[in-house]
Amino acid sequence: MALLPLAVGVLVCATVALATPPGETVPHDTPIRFVPATAGGLVSLGIYDREGALVRVLCDEWPFSRFRIGLNGLSTSWDGNDDAGQSVVAGTYTARGFIVGDITVSGEAFHFNDWIEAADSPRIVSVEATQVLPGSDTLVLARLAGGRGALVRYSPESEARWQTMVTEPRTAMAHAIHLGAGNHVAFALFDGTLRGIGLAEGAEVPLPVKTDGIVAVSARGDRLALLDAEAVRFYSLPSFDSQGEASGLPSPLASLALLDQGAVAAGEDGSVWRWQTSWSKVEMPTGAQVRTVSSGRNNTFWVLEERADGSTCVAQYGAEEGRLAEWSPPADGGNITSLSTAPEEDYFLATLAVPDGQRTVAIRRKDGGGGWEYVFDKKITDSSGFGWRDGTLVASGGEIPAEVMVRQVENPLDPGASRRLVLRATPDETGAVLGTTDGLPLLRVSTGTEDNRVMIVPGGEENTARFFQGDGACVEEYALSNLGAITSFDAGIVKMSGGQETSPPPFEVETTP
Repeated sequence: MALLPLAVGVLVCATVALATPPGETVPHDTPIRFVPATAGGLVSLGIYDREGALVRVLCDEWPFSRFRIGLNGLSTSWDGNDDAGQSVVAGTYTARGFIVGDITVSGEAFHFNDWIEAADSPRIVSVEATQVLPGSDTLVLARLAGGRGALVRYSPESEARWQTMVTEPRTAMAHAIHLGAGNHVAFALFDGTLRGIGLAEGAEVPLPVKTDGIVAVSARGDRLALLDAEAVRFYSLPSFDSQGEASGLPSPLASLALLDQGAVAAGEDGSVWRWQTSWSKVEMPTGAQVRTVSSGRNNTFWVLEERADGSTCVAQYGAEEGRLAEWSPPADGGNITSLSTAPEEDYFLATLAVPDGQRTVAIRRKDGGGGWEYVFDKKITDSSGFGWRDGTLVASGGEIPAEVMVRQVENPLDPGASRRLVLRATPDETGAVLGTTDGLPLLRVSTGTEDNRVMIVPGGEENTARFFQGDGACVEEYALSNLGAITSFDAGIVKMSGGQETSPPPFEVETTP
């Protein structure tokens, strides 16, 4: 977003041709001239047909310095084409526009997405997988607004919260995603293909191991385990030397976790199996099916468990002791869809599907084992259909107000002109703008290429407004004030025939500023 301090300008009429510096315009361009009232401002100028329709945006928020300066005002030129690049039909056309003064645009809030805390936060639409790192930093594999995917590192205890490690186009959501992290390398598994990313610099790391046909990955410190259709294969890091394999899989397996000694895996049928020197089945509560296993401290492991009634919970198990602890979301808190844990402490992240979006919670066991405490709880609410209802911003439904009325600064050269102006909020390929109802842009509220829905409502005082824009990840709110600092002006009438002015006026010599 760019904030633009401006000065107010006023009208002058009449079309007068000015001398053109060599190379700046093509022959037969029609000069358009106006006189501002002050020495600064941003100018938007359009060409209109006799019915008042805008046929060409000639100047889009130009500073005065972009115009040529003559004895009697500022000038630019029109090549006789419309916005589509076609010559206009014969007829009479009017040049008119606005000079925008000192309007203030300030960011106010981000709505409906707790991951987005500042303008530089990644535009996360959904969390696909997480992995807890030593020190409680979190790797987040996410879909972003604008059809991109990213692996980002979130540091809740640091002022620099985010480090984007990998970002690339994502045409569709992957179906099988796993994350693992050793001391120095993160391992991301997308639909059977394994990739390595350095934790320090975020660069791709070549992997001297099989990377295709992988079902699950687990990394812990200086150890790596990869599951394929035939076996679990163990490696030491960073050398990737082979440390043997666990073959003879007891059933098709879907999830894998390294223990202090050996490994544990979850079957596609919800069963749990432990590997030491051979596979042995771990008894689970009657009717429960395990969807994910994850590493824990002191030879424990965690599971995402689905009960017979369809509810879900996170449970911790000791390799020898059995079930140690359990956490269940509240009745209206949604169902858990993914789980990751910290190998060196009783700390886990769970992502839950909720009726209107998604939540990701980080939970730590209290000292002494006395229950659980939330480290963070971040919700993404689907706001792709946001609107305005009963004076309140809502995530879906409601109306989409697009216009506000302001009272302009008086034009001293035309004091009888109407000072009422209706501004319309419009998204375009470069961000979001306020413009006239006929399409002339006046003020760029924000920059960017992904905003696809905008809304504006009156503020609490005259010539103020609240502006909202959404890109599918969140809704940003801006406060706009001093919207009346806009002065209209006319720049004359042009009669055109065959793409050229019929009676061009005599040239006028330029002067220097």
